[in-house]
Amino acid sequence: MARKTKKEAQETRENILDAAEDCFLEHGLSRTGLEAIAARAGVTRGAVYWHFKNKDEVLEAMVNRVTVPFLHGLERVSRAEGTTPLRDLRELLRQSFADLGHDGRMRNALEVIELRSEIASEGDAISTLRQAGMRRTHARILAAFARAAVLDQLRDGVTAEHSARSLHFMIFGALRMYLLDPTHIDLERDGLAAVDLVLRAVARDPGLLDVPR
Repeated sequence: MARKTKKEAQETRENILDAAEDCFLEHGLSRTGLEAIAARAGVTRGAVYWHFKNKDEVLEAMVNRVTVPFLHGLERVSRAEGTTPLRDLRELLRQSFADLGHDGRMRNALEVIELRSEIASEGDAISTLRQAGMRRTHARILAAFARAAVLDQLRDGVTAEHSARSLHFMIFGALRMYLLDPTHIDLERDGLAAVDLVLRAVARDPGLLDVPR
């Protein structure tokens, strides 16, 4: 058998992740094995093992392909040389909410994590993924508010930590409500309105959030 090219190997990997996404959504994490993923992808179990050591690695890769771009975005808006961190954070969240409403892959990955997994126990794959994602997200949101504090863009008495916690709580709640009832929640509209409530409550000048025309 001819050796696969790098492009073909990457396509196989993506097909496996797509298949895993479908299986996790249909059957849940605990009831999905590598055999089922391989069958859905139309490859052998050995082909799955060539790319991933176990199901936990499949799950992590499936989640990372939609969350890593968001985390990279958070790194940009929280950069130390930024001058408009609150506006940049608002714009990133606006775009992320819009993307989630139209990107099936992103929505499916979040649904697997939040709704298609059994109650997590400490140290298992799903718990580890959730904790790592939450901590990375909080760290970058906190950095954005810390930059705003340095620039004197937060109200007197408002701390970067409390601001970051409040916004993070809101984001998590908005996403979960959307996943539970997507036909009733307009994430782009309702999510952004909630973001604005938090940011306008902590910003010294709400005009800092406005995008220049």
